[in-house]
Amino acid sequence: MSEYVRFEFELSADPLVAEVQVNQTLTEESEERYADYAAGDEGSPLAQLIFNAVEGVAALTITPAVLRIEREATTEWETLLADLRAALRDFFL
Repeated sequence: MSEYVRFEFELSADPLVAEVQVNQTLTEESEERYADYAAGDEGSPLAQLIFNAVEGVAALTITPAVLRIEREATTEWETLLADLRAALRDFFL
């Protein structure tokens, strides 16, 4: 495991959707999809963490190195990303 958790954020064509590349293995599966909070709350430990610790996540896809996040329209990316960084650092370090 890396000593640091690094993030690279990229917006998609849809302003409510972004991809966050992370230098940690996020899942051993090829892909995990969570359409809403209820699905994420029943999902993998990482999905549960993200939906419960990061306010404003509407949907989530997890691949081994990328989180694809759809945010709620009332949540700003800056706020969501700050919470996501803190949650992932706690999870991995």
